[in-house]
Amino acid sequence: MTFPAHPAGILPLKLWRPRWWDGMALVLGSMSPDLAYLVDGSGLPVWPFSHQLVGLVGWCLPITLIGCLLVRRAAPVVAAHLPAGGRFAFDDYGALRFSGHPWPVTVVSALVGAASHLVLDAVEQRFPVLEQPGYLLGAIAIVGLGIVIGRGRLVRRWHGDPPSVVRRPGLFWTVTAVVALPGIAVSPFLPAAFLFHTTGVRVLTALAAGLLAAALVCTHGPGRTAGPVRNDELRPGRTGRAP
Repeated sequence: MTFPAHPAGILPLKLWRPRWWDGMALVLGSMSPDLAYLVDGSGLPVWPFSHQLVGLVGWCLPITLIGCLLVRRAAPVVAAHLPAGGRFAFDDYGALRFSGHPWPVTVVSALVGAASHLVLDAVEQRFPVLEQPGYLLGAIAIVGLGIVIGRGRLVRRWHGDPPSVVRRPGLFWTVTAVVALPGIAVSPFLPAAFLFHTTGVRVLTALAAGLLAAALVCTHGPGRTAGPVRNDELRPGRTGRAP
């Protein structure tokens, strides 16, 4: 399954050498081959291309770079509207707006992340008995990594403080629902919906699209610049002017 097994398998590289690796590119790269499942059953020639070596450059790299651009732009707004997260320190993820890495690092990280996906898939195909336990271990590992990153405030250490953001929870979650729910609702009726991994990727993509759309509307939508920013409009624990 795209999430959480594949990100959990590659994210330790970021903890090991944070300056060498772009964590976002590693994570998105590790999931990028499976984005082809969005069009499963359509006849488009994206499978098995997305899971081949040539697909690392032809599919995974551009998908990952576009994903990094979108997520970085949306991260401050999305993080500001999530629960504080306790040990996970979700607030800190707004700092992902700032990459701190030159493009070559991001490109290499994207390719390594995608290659790790192919390696894990090859292991699963060679030893099918490991597939289901692998999902469970991936879930446990991603939670553990999230706690390590959160408790150590590593995102802030790597990227600095997140920008202050005006919170508009009513608008944010309304837009998220309006965009995401139709996509989720039609997923069971799309081609190849009987495949768990295909429907899973479509549901996750619908959720991501909803969050990205909500971030865009909250940043540029009506009322964005109406009036001064009040302290109670800022995310608790943040100071300064909203960007």
